[in-house]
Amino acid sequence: MNDMWTALIGIFGVVLGAGLNELLRRGRRIEAYTGRVFDKRLEKYEQLMDLLQAASEVASDVMENADYTLEQRHELISAAILPIAQFTDDNELYIDPDFAPHCVATFMGAEDVLDLADPKEQEERRQDIRDMYVNAKRMIREDSGIAEIDKLFKTLTKPRLSSPIIERIRYLKAHPEEARKHQEEESSNQTNGR
Repeated sequence: MNDMWTALIGIFGVVLGAGLNELLRRGRRIEAYTGRVFDKRLEKYEQLMDLLQAASEVASDVMENADYTLEQRHELISAAILPIAQFTDDNELYIDPDFAPHCVATFMGAEDVLDLADPKEQEERRQDIRDMYVNAKRMIREDSGIAEIDKLFKTLTKPRLSSPIIERIRYLKAHPEEARKHQEEESSNQTNGR
């Protein structure tokens, strides 16, 4: 009876050891690829951010410049959106497939803003496009891992970042309705100033 227990314990030890060895081997393999994949994803998201920033400048110009014809506005926006669509298609291995359509659609419709008769409706559409852009940048920071790394760095360094400008930005982030009102007033002033 004693020999049987010894054999069972030995077999159990061998099975347990093999299982633990497999878990450790898989963990090391995942660690080996994680760094490379993170670096590649970060590179792709940096490039996507650059494309979105360039498209944002075009969209702002198209939404404000009444000298462009509808065809010119459409061509400019199309030329800004097409590289984003091509880039997200070419890099679907690294860029989240649910997020890519948001990036492509962010500036769609910017060419039609000036055709809206109601100035309030124009401003609402401009704000929708700005909000889409801000959300795209936020999601890039989150999906690329930068947001988590920033939190980690702030935990480690405990910086005391404060100035009147920083405090105002924090206040407006905490009170988005006031920030939106301020943007609408500025836009109205720019429109009336023409």
